[in-house]
Amino acid sequence: MRRNKVLVVTSKEDAHADYIIALCNSRGLGERIIRLNTEDFVDNCRISFDSRSFHLLIKDSGRELWSDEIRSVWYRRPKDFELSEDDPYIRDYIIKQSTACLRGLYFCCHDTAIWINPLPALHRSRNKLQQIQLAYEVGLNPPRTIVTNSWQDAVAFCSSVEKVCIKSLDEPNFVLDGHIYPFLTRIVEKREVLENRESIERCPTLFQEYIEKKFDIRVVVIGENIFAFEIHSQEHELSKYDFRGVAPELLAHVPHELPAEVKQGIRHFMQRQGLIFSAFDFVLSKDGKYYFLENNPNGQWLWLELLTGVRLSESMLNLLFGNLD
Repeated sequence: MRRNKVLVVTSKEDAHADYIIALCNSRGLGERIIRLNTEDFVDNCRISFDSRSFHLLIKDSGRELWSDEIRSVWYRRPKDFELSEDDPYIRDYIIKQSTACLRGLYFCCHDTAIWINPLPALHRSRNKLQQIQLAYEVGLNPPRTIVTNSWQDAVAFCSSVEKVCIKSLDEPNFVLDGHIYPFLTRIVEKREVLENRESIERCPTLFQEYIEKKFDIRVVVIGENIFAFEIHSQEHELSKYDFRGVAPELLAHVPHELPAEVKQGIRHFMQRQGLIFSAFDFVLSKDGKYYFLENNPNGQWLWLELLTGVRLSESMLNLLFGNLD
């Protein structure tokens, strides 16, 4: 059986998947790409495993595939199952059985298909502590950082660094009164640390040296291709410390040429992580030095194409389907 199909594992609200699938449809590749919105897996998928291969049919689109037809899997933005079942015990049982079944689909093709990104690498590489440690090892120059729930260590760090910011260790969002808000990078004074001993000791916090910057840099790696973009975050007061503070279209975005040694460090980072796609955040300091902040192995890139015209989508299509030139 020919391996020529692409499975997109995502959810209904995913502009990146929408965009790529629309491109595929416009180029006559629509029958080769199958979108699995995982929240609909229970009600919208018909599955069958015959001891050798896994068959998947998406009911509403009519698209189907066998696991041994899959050339690549774009593990993009899956969400939890949505069920109409009210009984909590039945609901729990269905979720557990469906989770095991969906994982079966993943692992039936994990060793034979190209995964963007491989699941073990994806889960490991999301951890910020491991990212910072690896960045040091490959010469990507992260700012001085401490993660701690020790009030004494936090006070000592703030005393040793001129300007300190705090960041989230995990998903950069929090919920307040039913609304989701982004957890943006925030500058903290030593006085705040001194006055909040109990809070610091209750929860690990990432404290980092704040780098005064010329601009932010988003680097998108797609296979062998490295694309870098300046984000002129210092143009707006609300994006000064975190470029997510304002809508992207309010800031200038410009393609950027990275030095050879930074590109080499990124390639080493990707190899060590086992990734073939990732989105990195760097800053260029006012004195001209590059600093690694973090990488997101499932990061966003579509806004960069729309604002700059750089066709990242072409590289993504080539990665998913093979060279289409």
